[in-house]
Amino acid sequence: MWLLLTLAGCDRDSLYQSSTFSENVYNAYEDCRPSEVRFLASKHNIQTAFEPCGSNNFVHYRWAPDGVQLYFQLPMSAHIMNGVDKTIGTIPTEVPVGDAAWLGREYLVFPIAPAKDSEQTRLIRFDRMQASVTEIPLDVTQPRDLMPTGSNDVVFFTAEGTSGRQIFRADFTSETVQPIFPFVDTVETFTYEPTLKQLAVGAGETVKVFREDGTLLETFPDAIRGSIHPDGRYIALEQLGDPISPFDQRSWNELSDDARERELRRMEEWLDKQPEWVMTEVSPPVVDIWDRERSERWRFTSFYGSKFQWYPYQSELLYASFVLWGLEGKEVNRNVAITQLHERLRMAGNGETPMGMERVAGTTVSSAIPPETGG
Repeated sequence: MWLLLTLAGCDRDSLYQSSTFSENVYNAYEDCRPSEVRFLASKHNIQTAFEPCGSNNFVHYRWAPDGVQLYFQLPMSAHIMNGVDKTIGTIPTEVPVGDAAWLGREYLVFPIAPAKDSEQTRLIRFDRMQASVTEIPLDVTQPRDLMPTGSNDVVFFTAEGTSGRQIFRADFTSETVQPIFPFVDTVETFTYEPTLKQLAVGAGETVKVFREDGTLLETFPDAIRGSIHPDGRYIALEQLGDPISPFDQRSWNELSDDARERELRRMEEWLDKQPEWVMTEVSPPVVDIWDRERSERWRFTSFYGSKFQWYPYQSELLYASFVLWGLEGKEVNRNVAITQLHERLRMAGNGETPMGMERVAGTTVSSAIPPETGG
């Protein structure tokens, strides 16, 4: 089911203007090498949906429940790729203005801009089999975080309402939109797991997990977004990692220790000569896994990534998908990645340390549920 999609590669020469500093920055980055990216990805059991050195300038993605259809959005268009026959279709609507959610295999929901002479953003349910749409005008703005609910007619999402950003429920049968989960005071990120009827809400640098009735299950510090696995044992947590230099990055075994030290000294000397406004550090996105049974938090060191999703097909195999940012500490072209976590999480659950993972020490989590139940 997992097939590669080739996108046009970016012209790196067009990305930089001809100034001394820009040339230095350009030279500090190596050209993307497909063989290197494929090697590092394969080393850590990661597959990518797009060619490793394409521009890959997508803004959203979402897997259908069948694990075959991949929705992806570019700045000026939205598409669905079929992983079986490798066909790519363009969604015949206006360009979405937010992320999307699959309500079953046939239905895809996303927001679009207001119609002419209107100020209301619209929520569209696209039936890809019939190539038809159902539309709901919204009295709220900036909709995002669309989440399936287990129904073909209902979607949850966040938007700016009368009391700031809130969580809403849209019903395409009754064509109604109502606020939901009033126990959530502040929301910046939101995911929902329909099998368990649990939601993860991020605000600031804290993620809270609730039952639908408002029972607070867990509070996670040092996290900005959470994703609950349908089986209930694991929760993926996202945050920004420790700062790294955006220049002269190397994968784990690319240099000897002595050579690495020499390069670091040269890089520091080069940076000392740059203006104060030059960004010398960047915080890459990292993914942690919280094991509810063992009350342990593990971090992936083999990759950097964001917009984590539990791959919906055959959830017991613990497949995960995310926007790939880097491999082995080295930034790469963005991509949609997929990997199976079953063996790594099995080892971690047995007290072993899998390659490319490390235990996060000193994690304090407030929990209102027995660790062995997960819900």
